[in-house]
Amino acid sequence: MRNIFLSLTLIALIALPLAPVLAAGEVAIYTGVTQWIGKAPADEQAEICVGLLNDAGIANTWYDAESDTSDLAAWMEDVTGDGGLDICVLYGDFPPDIYPQGNTQTDGSIAETFIETTDGDVFINHADYMFWGLAGRNREGGLQNMMDIDGIVMWDDNTDMKVTAEGKAISPSLTDYQSDRPFHTDQLDGDWEIEVSLAQNDDGTRADPIIVRDGNLGRLIPTIQTNGGDEPKGAIAAEIITWLMATTPVEPAGKLSTTWGDLKAVR
Repeated sequence: MRNIFLSLTLIALIALPLAPVLAAGEVAIYTGVTQWIGKAPADEQAEICVGLLNDAGIANTWYDAESDTSDLAAWMEDVTGDGGLDICVLYGDFPPDIYPQGNTQTDGSIAETFIETTDGDVFINHADYMFWGLAGRNREGGLQNMMDIDGIVMWDDNTDMKVTAEGKAISPSLTDYQSDRPFHTDQLDGDWEIEVSLAQNDDGTRADPIIVRDGNLGRLIPTIQTNGGDEPKGAIAAEIITWLMATTPVEPAGKLSTTWGDLKAVR
C-alpha cells in the first residue's frame, strides 16, 4: 500500500510544475508627485484603486508622499525577478529614485530592470506623457530609453479613443473619450508587441489604454493620458490590474524539490 501511495504521489509531483497558478504579485501606487493632475484628485483616484484592489484580494501599497520615493525604489528592487507579476502605478511623474532625471542612466535603472525580467512586471501611467516626468525631467528620452526604441513619442492632443470589445470586457468603467498623449502603436519596434488594445483611433495607430509587452518580459500600460481630465482613472486601473492578475499564469518556483524532499523523509 505504501508503495502505491508513493507512486501516486510522485506522479502528482511530476505533473505539478506543469500546472500554472495565478500570478500572485503586488501593486505599488505612487502619488507623491503628480503631473497633469493635481495631487488631491490623484489621491482620490488612488484611494478608489486601492479599495477595488482590496476587494479583489490583491496586495497593494500606496506611497502618497514625495519622501516615499526611496521606499518605492526599495519595493521595486525587492520584487524584481521574484517570480510574481508586480505592478507600479504612476500619476504623470517618473520618480528620480527609480529613473535618474535627465536621462543620466539610459540603461540599467531600477525602473528599467523592473520590466526586463520574465515576471512580466508592469508600469501603468495616468495623466501626462509616460516617463516624461515633472516639468519635463526626461522629456521624450524617458519613454525611448525605457523601451529601447529610438524616436518613439506620444503626441496628438484630443485624439478620439473608441473602446474596443476587449476594452469593454476588461474595464467596464472605460468609455469613449479623447486622449492627449495616446500611445503610437505604429512606432513599436524590436520585441515589443500589442497584448491588448482597450481603446484606439479608427486605424489603430493610436491607443489609450493599451497593454504593450516586450516579448516575454515586462509591460507598459499608458492609461488615460489626459491633461486635467476627470476620467475614472482609479477604477479603470484596478479593473485592468485585476484582469491581468487573473489571466497571467506563472510557474510555481521550487515546489518540486521541496516536496520531493518531504517525500523522501516519509519513506
